[in-house]
Amino acid sequence: MNSQSPHPSFPSNVQAYLARLYGECEREFACRARTPEDVAAWQAEARPTLRRLLGLGRMERLLKGHRVTAQFDAAEDLGDCTRQRGRLETEPSVWIPFWLLRPKGEGPFPLALTPHGHDARGHDTSAGVAASPADLRRIAEEDRDVAVQAARHGYLALAPATRGIGCDGVPDLGRRHDGRSCRSQLIHCLIAGRTAMGERVWDMERFTDWALANLPVHDRDLLMLGNSGGGMVTTYAAACDTRVQIAIPSCSFAPYVRLWGQVTHCDCNLVPGILRFGEFHDVAGLIAPRPLLIVHGRRDPLHQPEHVAQAMEGLRRIYEAAGAADRVQLAYGDGGHRFYADLMWPFVAKGRKRPGCAS
Repeated sequence: MNSQSPHPSFPSNVQAYLARLYGECEREFACRARTPEDVAAWQAEARPTLRRLLGLGRMERLLKGHRVTAQFDAAEDLGDCTRQRGRLETEPSVWIPFWLLRPKGEGPFPLALTPHGHDARGHDTSAGVAASPADLRRIAEEDRDVAVQAARHGYLALAPATRGIGCDGVPDLGRRHDGRSCRSQLIHCLIAGRTAMGERVWDMERFTDWALANLPVHDRDLLMLGNSGGGMVTTYAAACDTRVQIAIPSCSFAPYVRLWGQVTHCDCNLVPGILRFGEFHDVAGLIAPRPLLIVHGRRDPLHQPEHVAQAMEGLRRIYEAAGAADRVQLAYGDGGHRFYADLMWPFVAKGRKRPGCAS
């Protein structure tokens, strides 16, 4: 590493190799659309291809006929909403724990899904369930109880564990993968023709199916938001599933490959061959013309503003071509790698007023 530079640097021969390696990728589904009709035609081809790269097509074939079931503990009254622990069997023998937070009243309610990233307490944090006073302070100071916030904004909120991060996945026996369960999950997925991200998107889709069939929620008013790895899940899930009406990925929006060649995101987000599909902004472009808020922290050490700007440039072009330039925004909070409630909820309120939302 060059001590005079804020960025790591590769040896010159490695730089040449990476430039050639990434230059060989054709970016077959990079969006080149200029009109709303062009964008719709591009999405009609690109979305099924992305689902195939994620391994979702194979999962759909092999898991066809699986009936999603839920189990619940007793609900807890929080005053303005209730909180209830549950678990959902999204595929045979795979039970994803989650919290359900329901506002008082009869409904139907808008629905919120809040996938989390590499947080030590995962979905508990999202639901405001703290293990200690210090944990409770961190949740409050960094707006991390997003499912509670959603319920207090009138949403029926589901805070699921993210597979391979916040629930029992494939243990890293013998620390072959540096003791990281997310990496162990990824490796076992890859050798079987799946991806860890594909499994996470699968889980979000099964939660959506189950909620729409069993809970008092609108079918045209689904919000998804997550931070860090949860932001990655949010982007991929909203790109794949048009039932997501508003998406807010936080502290996660950057190119797959940075300007000097370094891979940006955690290993567990890896999708084989994704650069032959396009860049991350092309994946996010599949969300257009639905409202999309990209949130970052000015002092986030993982995603510097120049990398975010690089990705936003491509994303804005897609939204402009879709005739929806006013539906994509980038907002910065004055802090680090965390949620920013003051940026998210005004955007949600504005997005729900648009035609097509059941607000």
